[in-house]
Amino acid sequence: MFDNNKILVVEDELKIRSVITMYLKKEGFTVLETGDGKEALALTEKEKPALIILDIMLPGLSGLDVCKQIKTNEETKNIYVIILSAKGQEWEKVEGYQVGADLYETKPFSPKQLTQKVKEILRLL
Repeated sequence: MFDNNKILVVEDELKIRSVITMYLKKEGFTVLETGDGKEALALTEKEKPALIILDIMLPGLSGLDVCKQIKTNEETKNIYVIILSAKGQEWEKVEGYQVGADLYETKPFSPKQLTQKVKEILRLL
């Protein structure tokens, strides 16, 4: 059902999205990208990635709303979601987990470390 090599990066800051994408592609992953929440949902439905790296603060539909919709949809609920956000307060992290995030990482982050986590997660799926 899901392509274990396919990752969707949802980040509206092009610089951050480009860095994450570069690291993931360097490891051989197929990477889809968007900076828009609605487009993220459409790509998720169409492409069925195994993992999504998702920013919270997106224009239009927030990352929390995107995560909630992915996790409540029968066809996409098993996609692993990593929230990557500048919002790092405890209550913000809890809110991320409450809408279905599997992991919550805060910015600033190490792209190398994030890539390693992605590899480990996908190895276990």
